[in-house]
Amino acid sequence: MRILQYINAIVDLVGGAERVFCEMANTFVARGHEVYAVCNDINSGYPFYSLDNRVHFVNLDGSGHRSRRHKPLIWKITRPFRFAAKETWDRYIGEPFDNLKSEPLANFIREVQPDIVVTNFVDDYFSVYRQPMLDVPVILMHHSDDNLFVRCLNTRKKIKKINTCHHLQVLQHCFVSGIQKLYRGPIHVIPNVVPQIDENEMAVLTREKLQKKITMISRLNSGKQQHILIEAFGRLSKNYPDWKVEIYGPPGSQEYLQQLKSTIVSLGLVDQVELMGTTDMPLDILRNADIFAFPSLFEGFPLALTEAMAVGLPCVGLKTTPSVNELIMDGINGFLADNTPEDFAAKLKILMDDHNLRAKMGWEGHEMMKQYAPEIIWDRWENLITEVVHQHRQRRAA
Repeated sequence: MRILQYINAIVDLVGGAERVFCEMANTFVARGHEVYAVCNDINSGYPFYSLDNRVHFVNLDGSGHRSRRHKPLIWKITRPFRFAAKETWDRYIGEPFDNLKSEPLANFIREVQPDIVVTNFVDDYFSVYRQPMLDVPVILMHHSDDNLFVRCLNTRKKIKKINTCHHLQVLQHCFVSGIQKLYRGPIHVIPNVVPQIDENEMAVLTREKLQKKITMISRLNSGKQQHILIEAFGRLSKNYPDWKVEIYGPPGSQEYLQQLKSTIVSLGLVDQVELMGTTDMPLDILRNADIFAFPSLFEGFPLALTEAMAVGLPCVGLKTTPSVNELIMDGINGFLADNTPEDFAAKLKILMDDHNLRAKMGWEGHEMMKQYAPEIIWDRWENLITEVVHQHRQRRAA
């Protein structure tokens, strides 16, 4: 089968969706399919996550002539007006320009003639939708919660467009009802893959250590709320000099990065809290940790959290965050806290005080992750793709 995966931008980007994009391409090419991983990125280069040499990676732009520069103050001041203008453009004018802009994608799809197209985001689907003459089934992957899906469809025209999509995939059952308010097509629940960790490769939590670690892996931005973790640990640090916090991930914005650095300094945590930057070895980092903290506000199916569980770490997340509050079973494989530094600190303290509890909860999380083994999830994906292609061929033959 010839599969074309499309994403607007992926060059050097670090995140769960980009990682799944590459893992899916690698998996299906290994299963004998012909796979095209296609983007239309303004930057030259390759994805941060490695692609199998058999995958055809194609950047339809790739000129790199538009660099990412630090935006001036006027850009931030005018942001509300620009958003309003863009919404008006999308509603009344945008279609002809969008069709022109996405013409390279249409030409490429006509040239390759894939059996199916899989897109990563709503905007990626719109790039494919703009080609009404392309007779190819499309599956839209939605990597976040239902609230983000609704926010993406901020005009009637976009709602109409999204309902031309053949099939939609979401990560958790809890997102289906919210999405069904706008999307009337078939919705398939397929979670992300979680790597399976052998017992002898899990984090060792049953023995005392001279230095113990609370770890978080995520892009640094206000929605992930690394500041909650730092402020929570600031309430505990003086009584726990043998503990430290390591936060991994690329900065989402320089402003938030500076805010985190200032908080670390102002709370006197320079020796106990460190921003570690991007990592390409998350499992090695998790194996050397003792607790995984995840105060994120919104998630689809957080890869870092599930990998922490697979490694055998107890986890602390927020009660109000969809997906997180399904993966973390309060009091069983971790704790769910209120969205405050005070309660987050209280939940961390319970785990910091009891290494036997940490080991017990970590084991529960490890066992829970077995249902997301790669062969189980990718079989579900292959069955869905095969079914959609078969139905499309039947409709064409009718």
